[in-house]
Amino acid sequence: MAREEQNIENRGSVHVVERESNLRSVVCGPVRWLKMLASKLHWSYVFAVVSNCGINQGFGYSLGHVATDYYMKDVQKVQPSQYQALSAITRISWIIFKPLFGILTDVLPIFGFHRRPYFILAGVIGVVSLLFISLQSNLHLYLALFWMTISSAAMAIADVTIDACTTYNSNKHPSLASDMQSLCSLSYSIGELLGFFMSGILVHLVGSKGVFGLLTFTFALVSVVGVLFSEPRVHGFSFKQNFTNAMKAMWRTIKCSDVWQPSLYMFITRALGLDIKEGLFYWFTDSKDGPLFAQETVGFILSIGSIGSILGVLLYNLRLKDHPFRKLFLWTQLLFALSGMFDLILVLRLNLKFGLPDYLFIVVDGIVSKMIIRLTWMAS
Repeated sequence: MAREEQNIENRGSVHVVERESNLRSVVCGPVRWLKMLASKLHWSYVFAVVSNCGINQGFGYSLGHVATDYYMKDVQKVQPSQYQALSAITRISWIIFKPLFGILTDVLPIFGFHRRPYFILAGVIGVVSLLFISLQSNLHLYLALFWMTISSAAMAIADVTIDACTTYNSNKHPSLASDMQSLCSLSYSIGELLGFFMSGILVHLVGSKGVFGLLTFTFALVSVVGVLFSEPRVHGFSFKQNFTNAMKAMWRTIKCSDVWQPSLYMFITRALGLDIKEGLFYWFTDSKDGPLFAQETVGFILSIGSIGSILGVLLYNLRLKDHPFRKLFLWTQLLFALSGMFDLILVLRLNLKFGLPDYLFIVVDGIVSKMIIRLTWMAS
């Protein structure tokens, strides 16, 4: 009898030790992973990814997105259809500036550095543009649109610069390419989660213009990255020769079927994807037909949706990164098309007929949609 009790006690101790070991693994695993990346790739690269992808893009974009929605709706008094068109203009900077500066960071070093000056430039432009919006009262709509476009361009410059750093490190350390992609996506998803979570609260406390003022700190951090980033200095270069070689290399790459076919596929999927987020925001806050969500509620709903993005990153790395890309693209595209029907169900109020409240339905929709979108991006 005493022996049986001793065996039971021993088994209980083993279970306790296993639970403690699992807990330490969950807590210490990411820390060890970051230390490994910092030791092999240099700590300044990890700092640059967290600052740019996590804080400036993830946190800054999500916080600025909600602030822009309320700024256009409450300050500029813009109608939903007009806002949808104006928001498309601000995104043009990503189409123009990202490819342009992607080439310039490779062929035009400034003071002997390929990446550091572009981080500093992006940070300064972002700070100046947001200060103009936050400090000027009665700013004309099109002038505000101009500064928003400049701010978006600054974020695009920082984004393409960190992409160039990741590509460079991936060529030097191909075995760590998936880890770097995971670091970028996970940093963005966590930053997005925090940004959306705080967006409604901050808009309620300091207003949309006050939030733009706070976002200057995220761009200032990008300039700090430019100061601290470690890269070798280039001595003696020819812009003409570098540009010519870059164009020839780009043309050879584009002609490769393994490049242009997936690129065409990704372009078509993005081009055919209808985006009505601005119109849905007006509907969310409408007192007539919509659910009339408060500012804090809107931010909380969007933050819950960001959890789906984190789940997508984890699911891809734990289960899907070794699967064939064709099957992954097929299923994610089919699921993405089906998830787009959730908005239609919501607007037609069909969810209420099935007894599903708006709040619950929107939260589930956000988690599922974000997870599918993140899986699509990770595979791309």
